[in-house]
Amino acid sequence: MRTLVAALALCGGLFAQSGVKGQDPVLRAMIDELDRSKQLRVVGLDTPYYIEYSLEDQETYRAKASLGSLLSSQRSRARIPQIQVRTGDYDYDNSNHVYSGQYSGARYDPQQWPLDNNYAVLRQCFWLATDRAYKAALEGLARKRAALEKAQGTAALPDFYKEQPVRLIQNGREPDFDEAAWNARAAQLSGVFNAYPELQDSSVSVQAIRATAYFANSEGSVERAPDNMAEIHAQASTQAADGMQLHDSAMLGAPGLGSMAADLDVRRAFTAVAENVRSLTKAPVGENYSGPVLFEGTAAAQLMAQLVGDNLRVSRRPVSDPGRPAPYNASEFETKLNSRVLPEWIDVVDDATQREWQGTPLLGYYPFDLEGVPPQPVMAVQKGVLKSFLTTRQPVRGMSGSNGHARLDAPFGVRGAAIGNLFIKASQTKPAAELKAQLIETIKQQNRPYGILIRKLDYPSSASMREMQAMFASMAQSGGVRHSVSPPVLVYRVYPDGREELVRGLRFKGLGVRALRDILAASQESTTFDFINNGAPFAMIGAGGYLAPSTVVSPALLFEEIELEPAQDELSHPPLVPPPPIDGR
Repeated sequence: MRTLVAALALCGGLFAQSGVKGQDPVLRAMIDELDRSKQLRVVGLDTPYYIEYSLEDQETYRAKASLGSLLSSQRSRARIPQIQVRTGDYDYDNSNHVYSGQYSGARYDPQQWPLDNNYAVLRQCFWLATDRAYKAALEGLARKRAALEKAQGTAALPDFYKEQPVRLIQNGREPDFDEAAWNARAAQLSGVFNAYPELQDSSVSVQAIRATAYFANSEGSVERAPDNMAEIHAQASTQAADGMQLHDSAMLGAPGLGSMAADLDVRRAFTAVAENVRSLTKAPVGENYSGPVLFEGTAAAQLMAQLVGDNLRVSRRPVSDPGRPAPYNASEFETKLNSRVLPEWIDVVDDATQREWQGTPLLGYYPFDLEGVPPQPVMAVQKGVLKSFLTTRQPVRGMSGSNGHARLDAPFGVRGAAIGNLFIKASQTKPAAELKAQLIETIKQQNRPYGILIRKLDYPSSASMREMQAMFASMAQSGGVRHSVSPPVLVYRVYPDGREELVRGLRFKGLGVRALRDILAASQESTTFDFINNGAPFAMIGAGGYLAPSTVVSPALLFEEIELEPAQDELSHPPLVPPPPIDGR
């Protein structure tokens, strides 16, 4: 505990000298209660070796509109704490067990924290929350020890990486905005869909988060930084004549509402959504296909976010009681470190320290992750060979420490890794127009009637929960891969004469990371794709608790062979009568 006291004394001295501690009651309460928490102990049981406080002081605005009318608008303020106590030591602690973080006793700490800066009340909240977290840690460590003793096993890896203390104090909150003006803007933008009476449902949603993130731990890290995000999202859906559900969506993100895209650009994106759904209702159903596939800009970035980005986060199988295995979804890259996973002319870098790319703000920038670790640029794939994973403070085989990518909550008392700004870089490229010419030349050589061009995937997914459940049931029956890729939205048959024909209802069959080695060509041009990651399957819109704004920059990609098949979902009957006129007449 002397190390803990020394670290806190240094931390307290730093802030007494700078005046920040005295000026910010939240930081003062965090630091002072961390200092006092060295007294936590139960006679005969483990004392804490690590304590972590984080708090998000957050103001959220959400508005939703449809067909020119405002449906809802709310603005709320909350302080959201996360308290973690680890008992044992860095090599062996209470985390990574199926019951880690669970506590069977009574809860005394409040579920809602004060919004004002009452230092004494904040101290009280941190005290009670730390008490509960310590009791949960003791329970978790006891259960973990019992499980390993029954299994006659030992922990193969340490449980927590050591990290150097970080001190980072930033100011600057997104300026306030005119709520009434944004309500009116959401309603006006939703009127774009009035010109498309065949749509069964459409809406526009605006979300803005103005927040300050606080972090302090017993190692001496103390951090404060603005944490702002804004997005405007549209979705539209309907049914084809045969009952097939069809939908599309578009999201425009920004660091704040003040830097949101202009109305003209937003309307253009939302009109494209409506046109896409209208066109899909008239398109024929696609057929089984196996052959070359060209992913144009946005679709390529969406694909790489899933096949590469999701597989760069490697978790560990949790300790469970004998005979009761816990659910565990391994990364397809888990056993491929130092193996070729892409063509030798492709590199993959994740760099969350970059704020912009070619003058465009990047949504994936952040100053520190959920564990208080600043992000490091990561050369994940070099000349086609997998060199590194995105890591948190939970040790994984082949890595030596966190590179600051703990961005999502995860089960079993740990954090989950996620990308920040993922760059797909190709050293051998050609103009995008030549990729389509190469696709046509390939199908001619293979004597195929057509090839496939994909311009957009359903990612993040705007599917309904019912559609999602049916999709996963169908994938399970057909033996889908561990990390399925979201279905395509815009799929075109490309005939030898260059003609394109939109088709609907196709899904990928068995598409996994193995296909990445069969990329034939990449475009000179790259597309920037922003999305909000939340850890849900296909980053399903509106699901998940933690939000990790992310960006993928990727060229268009031509694959040698990919399989697609028609969806086998049960179809429902369309409405029996046509819709009423939207203008009210």
